[in-house]
Amino acid sequence: MHSEYDLICVGSGIGGCAAAAAAADAGARTLVLERTDVVGGVTAVSGGQIWIPGNRWAAALGIADTAEDGARYIDAVAGGHNDPARTRALLGAADEALDLFTARGLELRVLRGLPDYYHPDVAHSTAEGRYLEPVPLPADALGGWAGRLRRTAVWSMGGDGGGTTPAAELVTGQALAGYFLRAALGAGAQVMTGARVTGLRSRDGAVTGVVLDDGREIAARLGVVLATGAYDRNRELVHRFEGVLDDHGTGSPPGITGDHLGMAAALGASIRALPAARNTVQVGFPTGEPDEDGGPRYRTHWVVHPHEIIVNAQGARFADESFYPAINAALHHLDGASQRLPNWPAWLVYDHDLAERGVVQVDPGRVVSAPSVEELARRAGIDAAGLAATVAGYNAACARGRDDAFGRGERPWTLWMSRLAGSGTGPNPTLGPIVRPPFHAARLARVQAGLGSAGLEVDTCARVLRWSGGPIPGLWAVGNATARDDMGFSAQSGTSNLRGMVQGYRAGRSAVS
Repeated sequence: MHSEYDLICVGSGIGGCAAAAAAADAGARTLVLERTDVVGGVTAVSGGQIWIPGNRWAAALGIADTAEDGARYIDAVAGGHNDPARTRALLGAADEALDLFTARGLELRVLRGLPDYYHPDVAHSTAEGRYLEPVPLPADALGGWAGRLRRTAVWSMGGDGGGTTPAAELVTGQALAGYFLRAALGAGAQVMTGARVTGLRSRDGAVTGVVLDDGREIAARLGVVLATGAYDRNRELVHRFEGVLDDHGTGSPPGITGDHLGMAAALGASIRALPAARNTVQVGFPTGEPDEDGGPRYRTHWVVHPHEIIVNAQGARFADESFYPAINAALHHLDGASQRLPNWPAWLVYDHDLAERGVVQVDPGRVVSAPSVEELARRAGIDAAGLAATVAGYNAACARGRDDAFGRGERPWTLWMSRLAGSGTGPNPTLGPIVRPPFHAARLARVQAGLGSAGLEVDTCARVLRWSGGPIPGLWAVGNATARDDMGFSAQSGTSNLRGMVQGYRAGRSAVS
């Protein structure tokens, strides 16, 4: 490692590596700093999807679509929380970014049959074509870095069918992280692990380098790109920006602690937050196992299965359990009269048919069981009459084959995901009655996935903006470190990887221009 570079990228996920590749490809001496001992960040534990309207792979399949159609779709579902100009700037730059990264070896393919979240209800949505996933990447394509990429058990969503990752092959998020790491290394960027950045150097208001936790300073002639992710592992920031705090966990790797907010705020950076009810927080459980930080490991309960429902303390269902944005929004519902959240805490209630399948990955000590629904409610602290009535109503819906209360399992996106996961069979694979004792209840936790409601405000070149207006010279931020006013929330999976790729590309090119 040298004492001076042209550009320093803090974080080794898609955003940091994209920025490093874009700058190094243009001749800049570039360094990627990763605070943990393995690279890939949140990208490596993601589903690996990139959502790109009007992409070249869909066009090759004869699927008609444009970036403008995608932007109009985002305008419709963002609830006024996107800046239309920034939406169009982001989507409009995707093809240019892809030119560089495909030339550097990135291979993507369309996830056939996977529709937009809100298709067909929202204009400009599509039945397929916008979701892309990485083509499986041989691990040895990374050379000596193969053993330093974050590796976890993942599930393939593509045309090869579901399955766990073979040791010699990278799929989904690992493959995506691998492609962008390879692009950065191939362009000439250097990568250093075990290097936590704790501060920014500046001179006359311009960022000139970084300070590491061991006191070392590294100069950056052109500046610094913050690609540090969100703040899942910082309880103070979660409490400040996400609302519901108790029973909170994350599926993100260590290091996602919001360092970018403090470092940039010291230079007058603008921090912008969207309503937490529109975030893509999911529900799940602590598994009873420790994670890499020694705390409890959490898993999302991301696909609804037959023989289960989600209820509040009154024993009532309150959302379509098959669509996680609906669950998260309902959890934030505030009763103005009592100033309480009536749908939190919440429980997963299920019967023994589901328990035997082993799909509820939860610490056994968190589960209560009983021979009857009424006794289960009493043991769990749920209203017994309310739960009994809810289970009876849900079972009647299963007999009809339709959930008239919330439309569970009727969204095309939900059906695609449920069938992929093998949830059930029949026209609506999410429905199945709760009838076989013993019955079980597990109190749910909220599990973040690397996305925060707040982030640094940036312009279309990913330059960090001041509260007082105008960019901070020499400072860029990309991906989940930035405010989501370009795409809004609850819009689509795959938009975070899109933002990381495009913002990283724009930051790297902006730095060297």
